[in-house]
Amino acid sequence: IDTSGEVFTISGTPQAVSMAELAIKEIIDKGYMSIEYEDFKEGEVPVHPDHFPDLIGKEGSVIRKMKEVLGVEVTIPRDVPPRSKTYSAKKYKVKLAGKAEGVDQAKEAIDSLVKYGYSPITHEDHVHDTVEVPAWAYSFIIGKGGSELKHIQSNFKVRVNIPREHSEVQDVVIVGYKDGVERAKTYIEKVVWNAENQTKGRDKREDGEGGDHWGEEEEEAWMKSYLYKR
Repeated sequence: IDTSGEVFTISGTPQAVSMAELAIKEIIDKGYMSIEYEDFKEGEVPVHPDHFPDLIGKEGSVIRKMKEVLGVEVTIPRDVPPRSKTYSAKKYKVKLAGKAEGVDQAKEAIDSLVKYGYSPITHEDHVHDTVEVPAWAYSFIIGKGGSELKHIQSNFKVRVNIPREHSEVQDVVIVGYKDGVERAKTYIEKVVWNAENQTKGRDKREDGEGGDHWGEEEEEAWMKSYLYKR
């Protein structure tokens, strides 16, 4: 392949030239070549934009993990309109390419990330559990300015996913190491019980070391409808 000038010139046997031309077009259009993989396969998974951050991870950690472990290319759609009051339920196709087995495993990983915010491939030794919480009680779990949610995540080193409009699971999901998940679930159930019984027990906290295992939880726009003022 002669790459001098603006036009690439491919020389060789007809079959080799045809394969090289296809490979170059794939790199330009898709960012990868199918000939790189044995048993090549392409796939796609419809995902709502709300879940893209879970697929990407902090500084791209999750998507890089999928690529490294499974040996697949994962392409997140870029043609997604910005959030607005008319934000729709439309899902966009996350595209996958690579060895067939890896693509199938990536689909399973994405399904788990969308439902629970983690997958065994991207978050080793993590588990999850769910808590059925009435919508009116979300504000007690989140706390003023997100303070209660930050406390739970920091104290028990877990991530707590509050259901949103487009969430696949409409229960509160707790993700982390087994012991932390169990303790966080007990704590959340106590917070909800106290709220239902109109006590002030929601402010009582268990002792534990600080340091958020999942990173600082900023107050987001979706929290505002659940926040309460003391």
